[in-house]
Amino acid sequence: MTQTERLTVATDARGVCTLALNNPTTHNAFNDEVIAALRQKLSEIAQDENVRILVLTGNGESFSSGADLAWMKAAAQRDEATNQQDSEALAKLMRTLYEYNKPTVARINGSAFGGALGLIACCDTAIAIRSAEFSFSEVRFGLVPAVIAPYIIKAIGERQTRHLFLSAERFSSKLAKKIGLIHHIVDDEFLDEAVTIATEKLLKAGPLSIQACKCLIRSLSPNVDDESSARLIAQLRASDEGQEGMNAFFEKRPPAWVNSD
Repeated sequence: MTQTERLTVATDARGVCTLALNNPTTHNAFNDEVIAALRQKLSEIAQDENVRILVLTGNGESFSSGADLAWMKAAAQRDEATNQQDSEALAKLMRTLYEYNKPTVARINGSAFGGALGLIACCDTAIAIRSAEFSFSEVRFGLVPAVIAPYIIKAIGERQTRHLFLSAERFSSKLAKKIGLIHHIVDDEFLDEAVTIATEKLLKAGPLSIQACKCLIRSLSPNVDDESSARLIAQLRASDEGQEGMNAFFEKRPPAWVNSD
């Protein structure tokens, strides 16, 4: 599958561009190629004067399961420097979406895990179907969601982040809305209608004023240190605990720190 096939792009007559992850067989998991393709496509859309709004979604039954398992397995065997490069690429994708110059809507058509939650937090508006589930599962692999952490904290606050990062529990769309990760919950059949309503509201605002508002909000928010976040992930992936966590997952056994009794 080529980079272009990993994504679908469609822009309607109103200037609403829908960018979709397009690998339903892996639940729209992403790897280094998908990350690069997303950044490139976001840049192209940002420069398209005919596009006023970006809708980010997934094709199939999932929004995104986060990192691709094969990519994670390969990453577990790489050295710290290579892992840092991979992490920095993901950090740049998150920053690109967070600093996007046009309004963004996350159309959450199914469950989202790990890094995919960073994409949701970086969007201006998030709309999810009722059956969607979410989880930050990294600590169970001996890792941390370092790259997405700044954006998650901005979205749901430190207290909720502590609980969900450390417990790695699955949580519902109802809780996701309660803590501020998503804004609206709808039944599956009303998702497109809800996205249309959201985009119609955004289209009533002046494009330049929208950009100015986004710049204003960013200027009043703490800066994100991409390099430090990427370094932390790289260090943990290369650590004994990170190696054990990944190996245990692929060998379908509990990691050494879990008491099997």
